[in-house]
Amino acid sequence: MTIRFLPKHLTATLRNSRFVGISVYCLGVFWGIESYAQRPDESSFGMRLRGVPQRAADVFEPVFVTAAPTNEATLIRTKNGGLTIFYVNRPGEADKLLSISSPDGLHWSEPVKELDLPGQAYYANRVLEDRNGGLNCIFHLWSTGDNGYRGKHLDVWYCRKTAAEKPWSSPRKIYDGYVGSMRSFIQLTTGELLISFARAVPQRLEKPADGQKDYGWNDILVLLSDDNGQNWKPSADQLQVEIDGSMPVRYGGIEPNVLELADGRLWMLIRTNKGQLYESFSTDRGRSWQSAQPSRFISSDSPAELLRLSDNRIVLFYNGNQRWDNPRSYAAGGREVLHAAVSRDEGKTWKGFREVLTTPSAQQKATSDRGTAYASAAETIAGKVAFVAGQGEAKAMVLFDPDWLEQAEVRDDFSAGLVQWTLYDADSLIRLTPDPKTGQNALLVTAGSGKTNAAALWNFPATAQGTLKVELELPLDSPVVSLMLTDHFSVSTDSKAADHAVVGFVFKPANRPGKPPKNRRTVLEIRWNSAENKANLYVNGRLAAQSDFHRRPGCGLNYLRIGLAEHSVPPATFMIRSVALSAQKNNN
Repeated sequence: MTIRFLPKHLTATLRNSRFVGISVYCLGVFWGIESYAQRPDESSFGMRLRGVPQRAADVFEPVFVTAAPTNEATLIRTKNGGLTIFYVNRPGEADKLLSISSPDGLHWSEPVKELDLPGQAYYANRVLEDRNGGLNCIFHLWSTGDNGYRGKHLDVWYCRKTAAEKPWSSPRKIYDGYVGSMRSFIQLTTGELLISFARAVPQRLEKPADGQKDYGWNDILVLLSDDNGQNWKPSADQLQVEIDGSMPVRYGGIEPNVLELADGRLWMLIRTNKGQLYESFSTDRGRSWQSAQPSRFISSDSPAELLRLSDNRIVLFYNGNQRWDNPRSYAAGGREVLHAAVSRDEGKTWKGFREVLTTPSAQQKATSDRGTAYASAAETIAGKVAFVAGQGEAKAMVLFDPDWLEQAEVRDDFSAGLVQWTLYDADSLIRLTPDPKTGQNALLVTAGSGKTNAAALWNFPATAQGTLKVELELPLDSPVVSLMLTDHFSVSTDSKAADHAVVGFVFKPANRPGKPPKNRRTVLEIRWNSAENKANLYVNGRLAAQSDFHRRPGCGLNYLRIGLAEHSVPPATFMIRSVALSAQKNNN
């Protein structure tokens, strides 16, 4: 990938003016990414294979723009309409806050130093532009002390600048202790500033005695300021989440994200190791909080991000991932995929739950922090959603149209390759190939030898009632095909994923209704209704099987897992020609 930047002197001039987008277009100067039609990419599958339009206005599906500058960066939209990403110079000295800017989410400037930090930082920061156009920033610095984690501190620091022409204020410490990644810094409609984070509780660093509840070694704390950041007061409640003690880490409830709802309540989503996000509400502007309870959102041990759009829709980013045959895997389910959903009714109902970022390759580097988590998002002036997310090799800047989350009908015939499919751990078993009959792309699924057969995964817009059609090309010796519908992501070779699917069928061609077809083309059709907890399988238009749901999905179904049944052995194989979803209108 080739990125062009503005000359340094011009970049500095535009950046200091804080009118990046306006200045660039008025001068007729553009910097950006070369034509993406032939853009090389490491990926063998997934959304990273999509070509990126040269104009941001033409973006619809999520597109990978470029690598993010580092882990856990913050993206905001400024009042002039441009976007700015703030980040710590880490790897490196970790002693500066830097930024890059863009008018549209596609074209980004060279880095600019925002301020020198009074110590060594970790990655986490959050920047907020307040209603007066001032910038407010929090970050944390390493230190030592007795109020942290085994003598270590990550203290929270705050600074602000009231106008673009003035320097940042001298940073000052506002919390002394060990604080994890900070995912939320907002201004309420009342004008108050609110920060939420998890802080270490030294008294709970060790596991409690058998039979006692374990809340991990973190509580969630909220800080409030009603005087533009001069003074900060803690909330009356420190939220706790009882952990799953069988997991390898015992952080507790951490990395909260807060959004103000239209009725004045504050809604908090909390990272846990229990397979789902937890939630809490405040009815007094964050001064007190209800006890944290399970939300409807399936999640690995990863944080959420909430974004309100200008039309008042809410977009949720989360890692809807689970790893059933290895629940103690990294992040308690993995971070191979980042999802997004959208709500038009203040979070009562949701649509989408679609993949917006995947890791760049099937074979991830086994580093301590990796994957697609830690999104920070903003709406562009053109109404697109831009976000920065990911850690390690997966870190990325992505752009998409929020309307894409609300599609009711989608189809894929592989003419664009594998941009709609996720095939982690399946490289040797599932691959794109020309259909010998038509010459068009198809997906060839083959049986493994001595291991679990892999499933091809297709993510579609979540729907509570819908119809999914799969067109197959079956060989004369007709293998047994497994079709599962579910509400979350698991890697292709997860041997227990089918056991945790919402509903599934095993198709044996020999048992198909009616006369054998004259050719090997077979159309499998699943129709389901979540209200009735039932699904039917049709083969070439005839009812072949019925099944009850194994459990009720929280927000509908959004994944097809299709592969060979477990007992299939080489040379068993079949070919997928196309898939299509049609959702009932107005379903949630």
